[in-house]
Amino acid sequence: MRLKKPNPFLNLACPQPLGPGSFEMASSLVEATNIQAGMRVLEVGAGTGQIAATLAKYWDVTVVTLEPWGDLNTIHENAEELGVSNRVLALNVVAQRLPFADNCFDAEISIGSFEMIKDERPEALKELIRVSKEGARIGIAEPMCLHEELPADLITIDYFCDSKEYFRTVEWNANLFRQYGLNITSQYYFDDGYKWWVDNFRYYDGNKEEILQDGGRWLSLGLVVREKQNS
Repeated sequence: MRLKKPNPFLNLACPQPLGPGSFEMASSLVEATNIQAGMRVLEVGAGTGQIAATLAKYWDVTVVTLEPWGDLNTIHENAEELGVSNRVLALNVVAQRLPFADNCFDAEISIGSFEMIKDERPEALKELIRVSKEGARIGIAEPMCLHEELPADLITIDYFCDSKEYFRTVEWNANLFRQYGLNITSQYYFDDGYKWWVDNFRYYDGNKEEILQDGGRWLSLGLVVREKQNS
C-alpha cells in the first residue's frame, strides 16, 4: 500500500528511538518489503515496540516482534496505547533460534537490530528464510558504514574499533543475503543517513564527540531488502 500522509512513524506523541534513524527509515523499509493489510509480519528487534505498534495500526497487520533484552511490558503497553494489543506479540527470542514453523510469515523486517547479531548474522538469516513464505521479502534498515576501512584518524578510537564488529557496508549485507539465494529487490544508503545520526542526539548523546569527528565519512544508514524465491 502507499504510505499514508502524514508519516505515522514520525508523528508519535512520545517517540522512544533506540538508535539513529529508527523512525525515519521505517516507512522506506515497510514500502520496500511490500507490507500489505492482513499480513503476518516478523520484526527482529522490538526496542520499545513503537514500530511494531505503528505498523499494526496503520498497515492493518499482525506483528510478532522479537526482543531478547528489552522490557516486554513496555512493548505491550505501547501496543495497547495505540489500540493494537491484540495484533502485537512480543517475545524474548533471538533470531538465531526461532520457535516458529517453516513458511509462516509474509514479510520480515529489522530496524537497527540485525547488525547487533554480529558474527551470528548468517545463522539468523537462515532462520529468517526458513520461517518466511515463498515470495516474502526480508529487509533490514540500520547503521552501516560507507567503506570497509576506517579513515586514518579514526582507527585508534575505541568506539570505531568496536563498531567494526557491528557495522558493515550495504554491499556486504547485500552479498550475505545473496549467498542464501534471495533475489535482489532494494539496496542503498539513505541520503540523510549521517544527518539522522546527528539528529539522534535529541534522544541520546552517547559517543557524540566521536560521531561528530566522523562527520559522515564512515558512518551512515542503509537498507537492504531481498525476496525469498519460489521453489
